[in-house]
Amino acid sequence: MLSVLVVILLLIILAVLLVLFAAIDIVFEAKGSGTDIEHAVTVHWLLFSRLVSPKEDDDEDIPEEVKDAEKFVTEHVTKHFQKPKKEKKKKKTDMSFSEMVQAFRQLRSPVLRLLKGIIHSIRIPHAKVNVAFGFSDPAYTGMACGYVYALKGYLACHSENLVMQLEPDFVDSRLDLDMSGTVRVRLYRFISVILLFILNWEVLRFSWHFLIKKDSKKSSVNL
Repeated sequence: MLSVLVVILLLIILAVLLVLFAAIDIVFEAKGSGTDIEHAVTVHWLLFSRLVSPKEDDDEDIPEEVKDAEKFVTEHVTKHFQKPKKEKKKKKTDMSFSEMVQAFRQLRSPVLRLLKGIIHSIRIPHAKVNVAFGFSDPAYTGMACGYVYALKGYLACHSENLVMQLEPDFVDSRLDLDMSGTVRVRLYRFISVILLFILNWEVLRFSWHFLIKKDSKKSSVNL
């Protein structure tokens, strides 16, 4: 009996180690222009592979007549048995605008540190991105160009395997996209990043004040 428990415990430890340390490869591909962009995302882990997007549509083989009939019956049955809905009162937000601004100022550094840690925890074995973009107003194109080139410089310092070709168009409004690549993730790299964010003093103080305020509002409503 003891040996069986030891084997089970070892298998559990092995499974946890595999989940934490085995690489998860996310293969993506997107190509098109405007709103007509075809994309595919596949996740590979060990010997397993799964197509995440686009999802397979199980209703493709069903004739349109059957779909219309099913929709007609469903609507009438639902309308017959469904009780009239009561108008719900709009709930007030838990935070005012000034409190949101204060929370942004308080959490800005921890959130930026979290995003930076997440980016550094991700590996890019290879990726190619070709984008041609433009807005109806050339000023918007110029602003977007500045942000995109800044992002390109930051990502180039992080990964040498990322190739980005950007083509701003100050005349026409368009979006042409051609990208493909692989993103590699190992879950153990995120543990320290998430723990540092959760245990940050500013995050803990904000969470504590938020929970106290929420509980005080509930108690005042009950009274």
